[in-house]
Amino acid sequence: MGASCGNQRRSSFRRPLVLSASILLSYWLCDDSAAQEWTLDTGISQQFLYTDNLLLSRDDEIETFGSITTPGFRLERQSPTLDVWLDGRFDFTEYFSHSEFDSQDQRLRLNVEKDVSERSTLNLNSSFVRDTTIRSEQDTDRFVDQKIGITYWEVRPNWTYLLTPVDRMRLGGSYSSVAYDSSEKTDYEYYGGTLDYGHQLSEIDAVTANLSYFRFVPDETGDAKTDTAAALLGYTYTPSDRLTIGGAAGVGYSIEHGSGDEDDDSDDGGVGYRLKFNAKYQISDSTSGRLTLSHDSEPSSDGEQKTRNRATLGVSHKITPLTTFALNIDYVDTFDYAGLEGSRTDDDESRYTSIRPSLAWAITEDVSLVAEYRYRYKLYDESNDSAMSNSVFLTLRYELPTWGFDGY
Repeated sequence: MGASCGNQRRSSFRRPLVLSASILLSYWLCDDSAAQEWTLDTGISQQFLYTDNLLLSRDDEIETFGSITTPGFRLERQSPTLDVWLDGRFDFTEYFSHSEFDSQDQRLRLNVEKDVSERSTLNLNSSFVRDTTIRSEQDTDRFVDQKIGITYWEVRPNWTYLLTPVDRMRLGGSYSSVAYDSSEKTDYEYYGGTLDYGHQLSEIDAVTANLSYFRFVPDETGDAKTDTAAALLGYTYTPSDRLTIGGAAGVGYSIEHGSGDEDDDSDDGGVGYRLKFNAKYQISDSTSGRLTLSHDSEPSSDGEQKTRNRATLGVSHKITPLTTFALNIDYVDTFDYAGLEGSRTDDDESRYTSIRPSLAWAITEDVSLVAEYRYRYKLYDESNDSAMSNSVFLTLRYELPTWGFDGY
């Protein structure tokens, strides 16, 4: 098995503790004596799919048709000083002639935002995801030629304080826990905190600073814990309502504590660089685009912290008032383009690409139809193995009428 008994006890203790703290904090944030306006939105989608390589496998390419039925809801509560929403999705997935890959997955998210005063705001964001490696985009480094269940927890509280009319500070914490149903992957915990500062130079631009510290704890004997600290300076520019550009750059320091064995107290540290960039552009009333780039240290299910490059491009164009074309491209690799991360080998390098053009048609105000094609490609340089897949999705969505009511 992928975890020792001691590690299992530690994880089973921390997860309920963090969940209980999240519930207590959200209850305190929601303690508002004024009347609230509640709304409940529900809906259901039915998706049919075809893929020529279900597992994105190098050898065993499984060609199949499938069906995904997804009911969902969003419960929201609003007042002058408090916003709360809870949404959920429940996926029932079946693959024709390949029932061994069927699954029932869940996604729940909670967000609470409370204005404590004119200058101070508290926020709590938490989520729970039950998914599988077949559909998850979380692990993109190594090949996994089987279905593995994933259970993911995350809690992120933060406090924002307006120091002056042009200066803002945010103090935040984060805890996440990822568990897999197979020893092929390594369970882990990832937690830490951030301190952000922003200064508005003018109406259109601002400077930012960020300090962060995180600890990566793999739940596998023999894997090392990793501490990572980083400092970034950034700049945002918003010349109009249509265009926003922002970026940050800095340094990060990571240190691995031994090999995970109690007898090994050696540490191995190194300095690297961090980059982030994002841009949103409303090209016209019917066309918009967004771009994000990052070079950052992240946890992985391989039992070690990894530095990844990520790029995301999204374009949306409204062809007619009822039809919209969208293109989404995601790219991830582990290359050290600047040569500043120390010695690297092909064992460390991989790349993943996903390209998804889609066409959405609003049949009525409550019913929509979406056709999507998806191309995926993965390359792992350890053995120069690669795989690709082509998939087609047809999704019918129905949004039920919104329910509204007052309460406390």
